[in-house]
Amino acid sequence: MRIGIVVPAEIIDEIITFLSGEFPEIEAVPFPYHSIVEIPDLLSGRQNSVETFLFLGDTARRYAEKAVPHVTKWLTIPRSSASLLRLFYRARDKGYPMRIATDLDRRDFFDLAFKEIGMSENDFSLEILPILAYNEGLLIKNAAAMEKLYRMGKVSYCITLFYKVRDILDSKGIPVYILQPSFDDIRNGLQRLVLTHESMLDRGNRLAVIAIHIDALKESIPNNNDYRLSMEKLQVSREIHRFAHFLDAACIEQPPSGYFLFTTPALIENATNHYHHFSLLSNVAETTAFTLSIGIGYGETAAEAKYNALQGMEHSSASGGNRAYIIGKELFSRVPMSKNGQASQEKKEHPIDEQFLYLSKKSGVSVRIIADLYHACRDTGRQRFTASELADLTSVTPRTINRILAKLIDHHLAQDVGRRFTDKTGRPSRIIEIQFESKKHDKNKK
Repeated sequence: MRIGIVVPAEIIDEIITFLSGEFPEIEAVPFPYHSIVEIPDLLSGRQNSVETFLFLGDTARRYAEKAVPHVTKWLTIPRSSASLLRLFYRARDKGYPMRIATDLDRRDFFDLAFKEIGMSENDFSLEILPILAYNEGLLIKNAAAMEKLYRMGKVSYCITLFYKVRDILDSKGIPVYILQPSFDDIRNGLQRLVLTHESMLDRGNRLAVIAIHIDALKESIPNNNDYRLSMEKLQVSREIHRFAHFLDAACIEQPPSGYFLFTTPALIENATNHYHHFSLLSNVAETTAFTLSIGIGYGETAAEAKYNALQGMEHSSASGGNRAYIIGKELFSRVPMSKNGQASQEKKEHPIDEQFLYLSKKSGVSVRIIADLYHACRDTGRQRFTASELADLTSVTPRTINRILAKLIDHHLAQDVGRRFTDKTGRPSRIIEIQFESKKHDKNKK
């Protein structure tokens, strides 16, 4: 299990050493940063290299989420009162009275910690100066506010979430402590993650592969032509990718009409309501002119699961298509469609956005990539992305996305609009503006 560890550079070695000793089954991949503003560039284009990103604080995670649409799991280790109690004891050893200034906006968190050590409200004072939004300038102002409270004698020491605030106060000789999850917090959080991961795998059949084939049309659709067929297949592809996203599965296309989804038995059981129905069959049959032959294979290895999936798919196809079979160790069963799908085999007309095929023909970029880019703009409300962000959103490598962007720019479907410099490397990242909407309107005018 590969986990990306997104933590300050100051403690990365300590964290990695701890994890390697406590969790030898985990491959911890370091993603160290000196400032939170570096995190988006640190993660862009590298999300597919790990299964999960682990943050030690919500602030870092929330800041990154605003800039980078994540396509993997992002988890935060929750702080327990133990991390706060540790700081209290360190301050008491120094002889500091319990008069505290902090930027952690959690009065209840402090109250619980004080209660655990038997202190009443009369035994301490607490000044909270929350950081409402991460900004380097706001951190400097907050540090100045804490310094003022200390100089006035209202507080004896400070507790902060931010290394920059700590460094400013420390340089001025003001007692300050950084609040971060304790090793117990990290251990407990990782144990839950590992147990969840193992529970999904420990099913006798450890891996699951879904093999999907788009069945040949049994009847001609109205006004049948290559364009209409392409649009129908695009709709099928969208349904398959939507289902893969729901399963949290890796989706690999096998042109011209096949797909493989790699996932776990537990996720499939959830998606099929414990094998009671297979919604993907129903959705495709009801919204397109096509049907699917599907095989679900379980196995101890990926090769075994894939082999079983192909056997199930071939059995589905030989039985007339529009069905799914599960094959695994001592397991052979058909998964039915939903009742609505069984009752409705005739295709209903649904309008499909025709621009994808037009843009694909114009640029030479695959319809799937065009659709992914379009939905990335729609879902995020943005048109400008870095090349690394687009690589993550389309599940391709940075080299591949650069070739795709070159085609789109050549055909005036995208534009290089600027550069963004990273604090980490000093190298500029290209800012690309996707211009599909304007081209759609241009097509309609024609």
